[in-house]
Amino acid sequence: MTTGHRVPPVPAVLRLVQRSVLGRWRATAEELYREIADLVEAAPGREILVSGSGEGTTAEWLAARTGASVTGVEASAAAIEIAEIRLRLRSRPIPVAFEQGTPDDLPHETAMFDAAIGEPALASAADPARAVAELARVVRPMGAVVLLQLTWSSEITAEKRESVIERLGLRPYLLVEWKQMLRDAGLVDIQVQDWTRGRTGTGTQGEPPGTLTWRDRMQIVGRAWRSSGWHAARSAVQHEERLLRELSRERSLGFQLIRGIKWPHERPTR
Repeated sequence: MTTGHRVPPVPAVLRLVQRSVLGRWRATAEELYREIADLVEAAPGREILVSGSGEGTTAEWLAARTGASVTGVEASAAAIEIAEIRLRLRSRPIPVAFEQGTPDDLPHETAMFDAAIGEPALASAADPARAVAELARVVRPMGAVVLLQLTWSSEITAEKRESVIERLGLRPYLLVEWKQMLRDAGLVDIQVQDWTRGRTGTGTQGEPPGTLTWRDRMQIVGRAWRSSGWHAARSAVQHEERLLRELSRERSLGFQLIRGIKWPHERPTR
């Protein structure tokens, strides 16, 4: 696969992918966030890190709904700007802040947070295993690390898998690989929740998977134009729509919540 013209994932496109993967993304968004809040024991006085926070949706929800102090770390300055604009438009302040940084080199001291969350964008890090280890590093002993990650859920050809990676701008892994990254980072009591089909019995609401709004299209065109020029921008929307249709039809991706606990003692070496 050539990486010279790879376009980073557009946040709106990644949300559409989540919707097509979950099938009931809009119906289960609140339930998913409530589950995340329970896993990290979000509450006033708790300090939580969200790595790969994007435009800040998860971080903002946790701070507003639970009162926890939340720090979002995101590599994209443009995404942080969007998150901060939305915060300024709120009627009252909430305990959330955003910092620029990469998932595999977090700008924080060791054992600063009560819990940490790795968003799907963590899979776009240069070294995802190190990004998981960084989450474990900044969490206090017995703190939780929760990953929200796309996983390969069906057998597809290597060529098609690389095509999906190219369009998403991130690399999903097998569930067993994510679990091993957590173990290698010193986390124990690993638990998995499969959210590929959501947790409710309601169907998809709103636009069907593969439908892009005009705002989605403008984001895609703008990102592709800045990266590769006008020729790439003209075909970028068609590429994204084709990807969404294929993911919805083939169900090649799953969506998992994976939690581990930071063990307070070093594990014995063999």
